Amino acid sequence: MDRFRDKLPNSDRLRSRLPGSAPQGPEQRRRVSRREREARRRRQIYVGMALAAVAIVAILVTGLVSEYVIKPRAVLAEVNDEEINRREYWQYGAALLYTQARQYEDFAATTQGEQQAQYLQFAASLDVQRRDIWGSTDVTEATVQQMIDDQIYLAGAEEMGLPITDPDIDAFILNQWAIPELPLTTPTPEPTLIPQRAEWATQTAEAGLPQPPSTPGATPTSPQATPIASPVVGTPIPTPDLTDAQAAATDNFEAFADEVFEDANMSREDYVRLWVRPQVARQKVTAVLQDGVGQTAEQVNAAHILVGTQELANQLYEQVTSGASFAEIARTNSTDTGTSPNGGDLGWFTRGEMVPPFAEAAFATPVGQITQPVQSSFGWHIIQVNGHEQGRAVTDAQLQQVRTKAVDDWLAEQRTRLDIDTEYQPTPTPTPAQFEPPASAPTPAMATPEPQPAATPGLIGPPLATPMASPIAASPVS
Repeated sequence: MDRFRDKLPNSDRLRSRLPGSAPQGPEQRRRVSRREREARRRRQIYVGMALAAVAIVAILVTGLVSEYVIKPRAVLAEVNDEEINRREYWQYGAALLYTQARQYEDFAATTQGEQQAQYLQFAASLDVQRRDIWGSTDVTEATVQQMIDDQIYLAGAEEMGLPITDPDIDAFILNQWAIPELPLTTPTPEPTLIPQRAEWATQTAEAGLPQPPSTPGATPTSPQATPIASPVVGTPIPTPDLTDAQAAATDNFEAFADEVFEDANMSREDYVRLWVRPQVARQKVTAVLQDGVGQTAEQVNAAHILVGTQELANQLYEQVTSGASFAEIARTNSTDTGTSPNGGDLGWFTRGEMVPPFAEAAFATPVGQITQPVQSSFGWHIIQVNGHEQGRAVTDAQLQQVRTKAVDDWLAEQRTRLDIDTEYQPTPTPTPAQFEPPASAPTPAMATPEPQPAATPGLIGPPLATPMASPIAASPVS
């Protein structure tokens, strides 16, 4: 039996003899293992490549979502639940930069030589910034504040019951893009002047002096000017052809739309919502506030001495109340260079023209008296009151100043009252570093006009004053 078993082929031999079977020796087992490892390696490479492709797609999708969804929707400010996002900032900034560039070009057309070249250079620079603004994370605080103020004016117009109609919008667009040679509007005359102001206007006209406007000149970003009407008939201004004026304005607007709308991803509806409606609201609210300013006001006539320390102010107060000449002390000691040559004479002024501590002291002091030293943000004042009238006519300069202050005070009150949520604090009106005499203060008799310096890049203002800040000096915002 054992001999029979020994003669039987072993299992390896049997398997090797079966059809299709392969040798299963150690060498063949090693070859199979190597093939499996290579197949496994290839599978790992394929899986890795697939994962890398998925990762790349995910990164691309994330970047696109961030660039076209998340970043444009980032909220920069909120006013009474009205959000201002970065996409709107880009669109607003593009419209603003284009408008300012065209203003520089218009002004360049009225100048020559180096100054003209500088204005054209500024216009080109603004156009470059406009093309680069979309997608930028840079944000100019002043521009955001301007957009916040736009919302404040819109809310104010609604509260005052001032509707913004389609004809208002169409008229604003045409007026904004009208060319100076073919204006679409004429100045709105003031109400009938009171006798004293009418007399002043007549005297000014007879002297051949220009009539100063009561409000700053109209611009695409500020309310329309309302010059004070003069009772004296001047040279008639030719009336432009209305059809030509409208055609020119329409052409300018279409050029703006072609240049800006596509680059800024902005439609006409966006332009009307973000730009036109707020500016119409500004015009209407400003008109209401300024119409409430009368042609007369309580005024004081005074002189003052301004010094830097209380100790010196006390010493000078003792001198002027002991018989020393107030005017002479002012000439030799006052740091207010605008009035010291005239003995500190401030002329007539309203309450709103002076800082509160100064106004309170001046208006509370009887005529002929001198106040004790009063501190303001400019230093220490000694005030001599020379006159006080309840309903004195205001000058054109005073009227402009008071009207501007009426709007500024309303805006400051609204900023405090409304729910404004932003990383930017409302921009306060900066306090001048040097005391500024009131509008009607006498000009120093010995003052010599200083020559105007040559135009310097970066110091030349736009040809038309605008409260809008351009997104030029930008600060990064996360």
